[in-house]
Amino acid sequence: MQMSFLNDDFRTHKKYVDGVFKTKQEIIDELNKNGVKHIFKILSFGGGTQSSQLLEKCLRGEKNYDYDAVVMSDVGAEPDFIHKQVEWWQLRQKELGNTTPFIITQHNSMKKGIEEMLMRYISSECEYQRMQLPLYCNQVDENGEEVKGGLLPRQCTVDFKIIPVKQAARQLALKQLGLKPNQRMPKDVAFIIDIGFSYDEMRRINMYQSPQYKYMYLSYPLVEENLTTEDSIDFLKENNMPNKRSRCYLCPFNCDDKESGMDWAEIIEDEPLSFLKACFFDEQVRAVQRSGKKMLRSIPYFHYKRLPLSEVYAEDYHSLTQKFGEDLNEWKEEWEQFIAEKYKYVESKSV
Repeated sequence: MQMSFLNDDFRTHKKYVDGVFKTKQEIIDELNKNGVKHIFKILSFGGGTQSSQLLEKCLRGEKNYDYDAVVMSDVGAEPDFIHKQVEWWQLRQKELGNTTPFIITQHNSMKKGIEEMLMRYISSECEYQRMQLPLYCNQVDENGEEVKGGLLPRQCTVDFKIIPVKQAARQLALKQLGLKPNQRMPKDVAFIIDIGFSYDEMRRINMYQSPQYKYMYLSYPLVEENLTTEDSIDFLKENNMPNKRSRCYLCPFNCDDKESGMDWAEIIEDEPLSFLKACFFDEQVRAVQRSGKKMLRSIPYFHYKRLPLSEVYAEDYHSLTQKFGEDLNEWKEEWEQFIAEKYKYVESKSV
């Protein structure tokens, strides 16, 4: 297996030198020094490439990859091929006789995840204001022309993936400790959550201690091994394991590079109905923005070219609409009914 960063080592990286993150062993040593007696070890599993490599290390019984639980947050917008990969790993775990609890959780109040958030946002009857996706934005200049703007904050990963994993890990520990769901965590208990970031994703590492729960710590085993995303993909391919990268079907970070494994073409080819859903959301968030009913003043787009998805992939959009238009309409009607029923109290209070 070749590495793309052969001359680099995480210990020389500024983020490690500055103490932004620590190794797992350094965290364990720090906790032991502070009198922590029980450390829960959790794998945050996303169903994609890097966390799958970490899970395989666990299933093979490798040192330092023993977990008290594997926790995945269903963000409600993964392509079907990611759900199939998760099922593949669950079956492999069962076949190997590994009994580590495999927990699938969701957002605490929006169980249907990112789709539910977007449907609340675009609903004319619901006053939900938060746009948690990192959408590309344009501004309008003095001549009334659109000019390139910035990028909305990427809050979706934290809200729909990271926090639900932490909450599920906390509830698991409280149950094992014989405590009630709302009780305080004992002072001699801590958590270490393995995150599947790679060395080439060091930009994503901003801390090693959870801001939500001070007794939870984050570690990055692949970074400690100086492994890249490509290394994880190569590992899975060499072992004939699923190797599609995890992301949402409507992720604004999708691109037009098929080699990246994060491209719109894969969604169009493998998930045509999902592509139409993405086009629907893309159109509707701008419609809501134009209505002036939300705080968002910039003009949002799902595509990095800051053009409507239906225009960027016009030929695919028109052909798929003819094939799956009725399915899309059924999906929209189901959501309209769900939103109306679930949030009617919220709407009546204009919260």
